[in-house]
Order: sequence, then structure tokens, then C-alpha cells
Amino acid sequence: MAFFDNLRATAMPSDTDPATPVPVRLEIFVQSRFSQLELSSVTAALEIANDVQPRFRFEWSFVSDTPGLISNRNILVRAEPAIDGELLKDCLIVLGGAGCVAEGWMRRVRAMQIQSRPVVLFSDAATEYAKQKKTGFYPATTHWRDIPILNEIGDFADMSTQLGEYTTGILTCAGRGFAIEAAFNLVAECLNPQERAEMASLLMLDRVRGFDREQPIHQEQGNTFLEGPLQKALQLMEETIEAPLQISELTQQIGVSPRQLERLFKIQLNSSPAKTYKMLRLKRARSLILETRMSLLDIAIACGFSGTSSMSKAFRQSFGVSPNQLRK
Repeated sequence: MAFFDNLRATAMPSDTDPATPVPVRLEIFVQSRFSQLELSSVTAALEIANDVQPRFRFEWSFVSDTPGLISNRNILVRAEPAIDGELLKDCLIVLGGAGCVAEGWMRRVRAMQIQSRPVVLFSDAATEYAKQKKTGFYPATTHWRDIPILNEIGDFADMSTQLGEYTTGILTCAGRGFAIEAAFNLVAECLNPQERAEMASLLMLDRVRGFDREQPIHQEQGNTFLEGPLQKALQLMEETIEAPLQISELTQQIGVSPRQLERLFKIQLNSSPAKTYKMLRLKRARSLILETRMSLLDIAIACGFSGTSSMSKAFRQSFGVSPNQLRK
């Protein structure tokens, strides 16, 4: 992949002393409520990459548009200030998270592009980048759960559902649970096969998916924990959030009786089909409330509610707050 050319050129010493490790400097951009999973995945992969070979060292630092101690409510990270266009490193990694805001790092992304230095955008950062660019940035991807939200606020029909996509110096990535494999893929390009195998073993990875693999979309796809009819039911529920089906219609399309489906949901999920369906719609509504400026009425309709009052009632019952309180 062309994305790795600069990293490989930096990491593979040519006229330097082979006994002296060549530094590869990475900048990890964090904002409030950053993804702890993505941060730990990236740093763990870099640490182990340093352990399995002596030729170069990955060095990383944390930066932010709000420097100092950055919290995700569980851990703190001390970040240096990100100065526009200055002190650029060999690679920029922007972590996702609930507080990810593109205005804080877009100028730095552009500066990296001008100097042909690679950029990695994980999950929410990839979503925020898509919102900013709107057109002309494909192919691009993000975590599959954000794609329906993007399509509610604009035309993002060309967003990919692959685990990663590369264009114009930027790698957009699904992130989250894929973060450790993504980080492995980033540094493994600079390692030989034996070192890759050792690194995978130390990370307890028996296989590593490439960026060109499709995401396991929805709860039902690629999930060996759920039985077949349950997978199909969840898929139909995800696909019909805007116009919910009756449970009788659902069972008819799946090919099981209502009683069988109730039993499966009770055994596997300790819930009922109706409650699960409703919760999927509420979670979609909550995402739209937090991540878009759509009106509450439009959100209610997009999530299969008859109006704002029915959505508000369901919200209070499930989350203990109203949609208006959540948006404040």
C-alpha cells in the first residue's frame, strides 16, 4: 500500500550505522473522552514492535488542541500543544472518542498531506473527517455504526464498509475493536516475516485482518455467539429501524414461529424481540441526538417513532433522561 512508503523509507536505514536504531516518530492526537481501547492498542503495538527488532525505534508523543491532562473519564494522558504546521512527525494518528472534534486537528492533517506524511484516522475521527470533507475524499470508511448516521445528515452513499481505506495520504479506519489489528498492520510493513510472526504471537493474535476486509456489520454478521434465526432477526431489525416491522412479520420473514423467536431471545439475550427492537431504535436515536443537528422530530421519524412525545417517553424509561436533556 502506498500509505506505507514514507514509513518504510524512514524505518529502513540505508547510509546510517546499522547498529544505531533509526527513530520513526509518531504523533497521537487525543481529545476529551478519547477511545481508551484505541490508545492502548496503538501504544501496545508500538512497544512490541520495538521489542522484536533492533533496526529502528518507534517513538510516540501525545498532542492535543487542548494541551495538558486529557481525560476520557477513566485515565489521564498528558498531551503537548499541537502547533499548526510545526513540529510535524513522520506519522499522525488521530484517535476516535466521544469528544472527537475535527476543527481541532484538520489543519494538522492538511499540513501532513502537504508534506506527504501519512495520517491515520480511527473510528470517530474518520466520521468527523467525512462530515468536514463531504465530497471528493472517497474511498473512505469509518465504523459501520456511524454510516447510517452520516446518511441521515447528507449523501454518504459511497462510504466504504471495509476495515480501512486509503486516499490522498490518509488512512480512514473502523478503529475500536479493530484497532490492535490496524496498529499491527501499520508497523508490520517495516518488519520482516519472522518479526511479524513474533509480534503477532506476543499480542496473542492468531490472525490479523487486512484493511481490505469487510467489517462484520451489525450484531448478526460474523458473530458465532448467536444462533441462525437470531442473527437474521437482528439483521432485519437493524435494516428496518425507520419503518419497524410487526413481530409477526419479522417471524414470517425469518421462517420461525413467534413462540420460537421469543424463546431464542429469552435464552440468548435475556430479552424479548419487542424490547430488543425498541432498544436498537433508541440507540440509533441517541446517536443522532448526540452526533447530528437534526431536529428531534426528524430523529423520531428516522427511528420509527410516531413523534417526539413517544420517543421522549421511551427515552425516559430506558435512559432516565429526555432527548432534550441529552442534547444539552
